[in-house]
Amino acid sequence: MQLPDESPTQLDPEAGDASLGPSSTSADVHVEHIARQTPATDHTSLPHELWLEIFRCATRVPRSRSIAPGDPLAPERPVDYARRMNSPIESMRTKCVLVRVCRAWRIIATELLYEHVVLGGPHRVETFCRTLRESRKEASKAVGGALESAEGLGHGRWVKHLEVQRWARSHLTLCYWQSIIRTVSYCPRMRVFSGLWQQPLPDGFLPVLAQYLPPTLQELYWQQDSVLVAVNELPILTTMILTNFPTLRVLDLRKICVLDAERSMQHFPFGTITFPHVQYLALPACPLMLRYASQQVLPALCYLALDASGAPRTVYPPLATKELLNFLDRHGEHLRTVELLPSNTLSQRPGPINISVFLIPNACPNLETLIFDCREKPPPTVLDLYHYNATSSLPLLEEPHPTLRRIGIRGLDIGRLYPNKPTQAQAHLDALVQYRVFFPALELVRTPGFLIGTSTDMYAPEVFVWWTEKFEAAGVDLQDGEGVVWLLEEEQGPKMHKANTGPGPGGDEKEKETKTDGEGGGVSEAKAVAGPSVAVVC
Repeated sequence: MQLPDESPTQLDPEAGDASLGPSSTSADVHVEHIARQTPATDHTSLPHELWLEIFRCATRVPRSRSIAPGDPLAPERPVDYARRMNSPIESMRTKCVLVRVCRAWRIIATELLYEHVVLGGPHRVETFCRTLRESRKEASKAVGGALESAEGLGHGRWVKHLEVQRWARSHLTLCYWQSIIRTVSYCPRMRVFSGLWQQPLPDGFLPVLAQYLPPTLQELYWQQDSVLVAVNELPILTTMILTNFPTLRVLDLRKICVLDAERSMQHFPFGTITFPHVQYLALPACPLMLRYASQQVLPALCYLALDASGAPRTVYPPLATKELLNFLDRHGEHLRTVELLPSNTLSQRPGPINISVFLIPNACPNLETLIFDCREKPPPTVLDLYHYNATSSLPLLEEPHPTLRRIGIRGLDIGRLYPNKPTQAQAHLDALVQYRVFFPALELVRTPGFLIGTSTDMYAPEVFVWWTEKFEAAGVDLQDGEGVVWLLEEEQGPKMHKANTGPGPGGDEKEKETKTDGEGGGVSEAKAVAGPSVAVVC
């Protein structure tokens, strides 16, 4: 038995059981021996695939590897200005630092430098083309083969998104266009190609470009400014070049601005192309582009985006509506999501297409999600015929839409929601509440881009709660951009109220406390509800 004034028995792991004290066991020695050992692994033993995902997360920039849209009504998070968001320039700086840390990190992170490449001026195009060509030569020497056998070698195999921007008039030399073609030929695994052209393309360039683009291309973005159909400046739509890419899933043509669309519609033929895998289609609100899309075969189409900023200001709304109805007659039954993007002007004028076109049950019978700007006009219904102009070109809602579940209203701010200041945004909200019978499946109305938690107006929660209660009475959740439902709760007496929110959007348990003052008096508290979660906020 150990005496009080004696020191504890010193255990020697190397001695085994011989050094055990009277009260020590073999298991205690084994545990202490393990604790004293140096870990056999550290951060350098992580797999390269895991390091690559860590580097990719640290340098992530939206729409860098893919231009496919996500869920337009996904909950947003307030911007953290302390940590900042990655910009393309900052992301590239971080990538350059990563490849200079050590040889092991250089091998892992080099491919991040080439995932998204933006080419602008002739010097940058020529330099990048030379870099890819030299890397192929080095790779072919390393494997002991000829240059022709190094098709999948070199840095070009890492290019996933190639973006070519031609804005200057000086890009007229033949060497510049040849460098673009060579660069494309060095990127056999490219998945996304973005072409931004401010000036007309030279004759013969587009067929050659389509020949060298990989047939496995999945996403295509094409922008042309101030196009004149009369002088044949729209070759990508008038030829069968797009048939070279049977695996296309995303086709973004929203920035093709046709200046003489209405004058050229009667004399402008379009060929019919089958796009078996295109799920996302973005078009300008232009009659000519809508006519082009209505003549294509799109069996997998489920997401349509119409951009009013890509169309000229002289678009005649009745003509655009007519062409859109023809498009919906052909493809409307496949659509699940429709997004209307507003114009970039500050005049707050609505776009040439009204949202009521998509709310006709026969036009989009399977539509589930509709996103539009608050400046658009509310749809007329049979319940307010005294407001309806018989000469208007807007379709009249006469039957309920059976499948519409989610609606997103962009462009909102707290100044547009004060009940004593009627605005177009309030007209939309009132219409959704008063004409609830036309939307029997409606479950959610969200305000993308407008977060109550970041508003500097001290009355923002109370004003938003006033609207939330109106929607609650109609059986619909009104949520801000963060996906939070704001409600009021009455508490009696001076006490501390604590609410467990449960798992929030990030999966963490949250608790917030509020304290009420006064005796016997009630206090109104704004309650934020994110799905099933509840958080009480003073």
